[in-house]
Amino acid sequence: MNYIYIDESGDLGNDSNYLIMGAIITNDKDKLDRIIKKARRNYKRELGNSTEIKGTKTRSNIKKKILKELNKIDYQSVIIVFDKKHKYKINYHHNNNLLYNIIASKLALKLPITNKTSIIIDKSKNKEKDQQEFNDLFLNNLNNPKNHPVSIRHEDSKREKGLQIADLLSWSAYQSIEHENDEFIKLIKNKTIKKV
Repeated sequence: MNYIYIDESGDLGNDSNYLIMGAIITNDKDKLDRIIKKARRNYKRELGNSTEIKGTKTRSNIKKKILKELNKIDYQSVIIVFDKKHKYKINYHHNNNLLYNIIASKLALKLPITNKTSIIIDKSKNKEKDQQEFNDLFLNNLNNPKNHPVSIRHEDSKREKGLQIADLLSWSAYQSIEHENDEFIKLIKNKTIKKV
């Protein structure tokens, strides 16, 4: 069974030029869990009372160590970049919830489904109706020609350590593209980055 964890960096408002969506694909989610657990154990004092590893809040040395550890396991990452100046090309009726779903569907096109798969996305939608609308569009665009069984769950990243890794991936790409800082993205060896 494969696991895909998805998170984003940036926003659809006026605080950034880009929205970045990152996915990490693995067939062994326990290895992702162990990377985060090891970081929490080794950097207990620096992390203090924080409940999760986050690109925006965690110290740089810890983030770099996690990204280096990630390269010791078998994984694939897919990152898409949406330049918000292209919003006018999309018929989203000024509904950012719909725009988010459309951008996510572009990520779905890039995700190779080769086995039964569980997709876990960082929970940004609280209403069941909004989650279902997302799921429907995402599943319809998923790169799944053999129709392998796929489930989608919207989860809190505090509970899903794989989402904390996906957060670091998307944050690293965001630093590179939004701020021209490549020191983190260059540590991620197995990555595909596409503009959509």
